[in-house]
Amino acid sequence: MRSPVSVSLGSLMQYIFLAGVGVFLAGAPLLSVVMPNSSIAFQRSETSPATTEKLESLAYPDASLECADHRAKGVYILSREPLVVYIEGFVGEEEAQEIVKLSEPHFTPATVWTAGHETLNPLIRHSEKAPLPRSHLVQCIEERARRFQGWRPHTFIEKLWSQRYGVGGHYTYHYDWSSATRSSGRVSSFMVYLEANCTGGGTHFPRLGKPVGKEWCSFIECDGLQSEEETMEKGTMESEGYARVKDGIVFKAITGNAIYWENMRADGTGYLESWHAGLPVRSGVKIGLNIWSFYQDGHVPEADRANPE
Repeated sequence: MRSPVSVSLGSLMQYIFLAGVGVFLAGAPLLSVVMPNSSIAFQRSETSPATTEKLESLAYPDASLECADHRAKGVYILSREPLVVYIEGFVGEEEAQEIVKLSEPHFTPATVWTAGHETLNPLIRHSEKAPLPRSHLVQCIEERARRFQGWRPHTFIEKLWSQRYGVGGHYTYHYDWSSATRSSGRVSSFMVYLEANCTGGGTHFPRLGKPVGKEWCSFIECDGLQSEEETMEKGTMESEGYARVKDGIVFKAITGNAIYWENMRADGTGYLESWHAGLPVRSGVKIGLNIWSFYQDGHVPEADRANPE
């Protein structure tokens, strides 16, 4: 494991500034950057027609798809407002391995969008991403995510991407709902851990209240990142631009498990509590699967329009 690198005050300020600019330009409210504890809800435009590019990013279900039955080991509600659910065994071990294998040929450096331009910025996001071919298994994972949410009307799973984080890999604080409106937006997210042979790499929600009960300690860090603190100077996480890990909740990276959370209210405003980050990986490799659900009011796929029930 590599030794922690000291960071000057100037470097810290540069990191925080660049991270803030990146989040703001990506569409998140500026107030959430300069006032991270704000409880203000941001009302978006009343209407937002989906672009062709967005519609092409959606994975439309195949009515003839048949999937083997899959039961999670456990489903635990962590928060009701916003809804946050922890799923133990969302994917099986063999399923996770197959998805990783599908991902391998397609990994490229992960990018960020700033002012409509796609760029590499490892200060904000340092990982690799891979679009998943829609194999039978991938389509069944898509359907599993739809079923978990009760087949919400006019809501579609976006085509799946996996993310690979090596040593030092991270993704600083951001929202998934940055372009939300009353009529469209990324209404929910799953973070699925496909491979977690690593230290560090937890998923941090600094604005969520920590649950009461030692039972949760199997899935979240209950006493701070003690294993991290054994190998790094106290405060190193903060010096790298991250909020205090004792604030909010840090979900452990556990293979096969998943976090599900709601990003938006029905009125189109986003939950500030959904602000989250992928903390730096200290050793090993973490591979995650992003499953995003996109709502588009009134949208009906062409296949359904051509073959109405």
